[in-house]
Amino acid sequence: MSDKFSIIEEIRSNSKLLSLPQTLSEILDEVGKDNFSPDRLASIILKDPSLTGRILKLANSPFYARFNKITTVNQAVSLLGVTTVKCMALSTSVFHPDKIASEAGVDPKSFFTYVLSIASASEKVATAVEYRAPEEAMVAGLLNEIGILFFLHHHPDRYRLIMEKQVPAKSLDEAEQKMFGIDHAEVGKYVAEAWGLPPYMLDAIGAHHGRPIREEGASLGNIVRLAVLLTNDKFSGFEPCLETRLSLINEASLTLSLDKDEVDQISSQLLSSTIDMAEYLGLDIGNIEQMLVSANEEIWKSYLIIENLFKERQELSRNLLEEERAKGAIESKNVAMATLSHYMNNAAMAIYGRSQLLRMMLDKGQTERLMERLDGNLKVIDQSVRRIVAVMEEMKEISPIDEVAFHNMSEAMNIDDRIAFRLENMSDDFEEIPVE
Repeated sequence: MSDKFSIIEEIRSNSKLLSLPQTLSEILDEVGKDNFSPDRLASIILKDPSLTGRILKLANSPFYARFNKITTVNQAVSLLGVTTVKCMALSTSVFHPDKIASEAGVDPKSFFTYVLSIASASEKVATAVEYRAPEEAMVAGLLNEIGILFFLHHHPDRYRLIMEKQVPAKSLDEAEQKMFGIDHAEVGKYVAEAWGLPPYMLDAIGAHHGRPIREEGASLGNIVRLAVLLTNDKFSGFEPCLETRLSLINEASLTLSLDKDEVDQISSQLLSSTIDMAEYLGLDIGNIEQMLVSANEEIWKSYLIIENLFKERQELSRNLLEEERAKGAIESKNVAMATLSHYMNNAAMAIYGRSQLLRMMLDKGQTERLMERLDGNLKVIDQSVRRIVAVMEEMKEISPIDEVAFHNMSEAMNIDDRIAFRLENMSDDFEEIPVE
């Protein structure tokens, strides 16, 4: 059984961490120089045939439709820009399904979806707070979970025990601490240090699950912390307490001087921006295919409207409930509203995402692929609609605020059980809208 010190020594003494090519470090070093040279960057890229091929392929793809064929790396760097080149280098170097050994029990597509979502959220948060280099935040997001990659690459059998919940723990970090004596965030910091990344990048990677730090200006660390909180971890199976997560999102937002509307806007864009990032990085995140054709924006607007209605109802409750139980009742209803909003948000985003990918396949003329996946898409849509119906029914039941007695937090937290009960007992042939 490894302990913290043996893991750190393994990182520091291993010259082939995650098959890290020297090219990546050289690229990061070059683009960070004040006297950055595109020619020097091109010469570094040419050392890596795989990266060279992917960059030329991207530069000549329909995504960058041009009349003249791009034949040199220098031309590709000028066309794509430093940020895209940097991301391509990272994806070529780090994001390979074969780095996640099958014995680790982790689905590569699910893991890469999570990583790209964090990267996308980091870039959007950085843009919103006018951070000096949003692409830097995106890179930090991409490298955010390199500690997990280290475990999957070097200790897959033992990490499977964590994925199979054979290590009693409430969080992924706690399970890693019990198994290895160190969690993936700290491991990631040591890996990044071994790669020669700058100190501010090490701090962002090493403390991305920590509490936000109150400080002057928008730090890269706080940006990545908020991005992680805004992203749903679907690959590990460890779901954080919703109330705690919402509280931390609020705390992290305050440290960055972001209001709720700004955070909601970032959150609502994550699915589509993650798909875009996966496309131009050439990564297969298949399970993100959760989409329908239309009504996605309307469903999202409905979610926001319903959330606002609940806020207004809760404000009214302060004047209606008896003084001795007002505080507890309001807090409980806040939890109920947040939980229902979370359900509605997830269902809406599932449908929204499915629509975006289907539209993408349709635009690319991939009719056969679209039809092959239509049945699975419709099942996801059906499940999402059912979830929305269940949430709406629950909202209808608790909306008459003076008729519902939430006396303590435990009753509000039973919303999860109530929704699960409604879904379980919902008829398979619940009332359908007739087709004209």
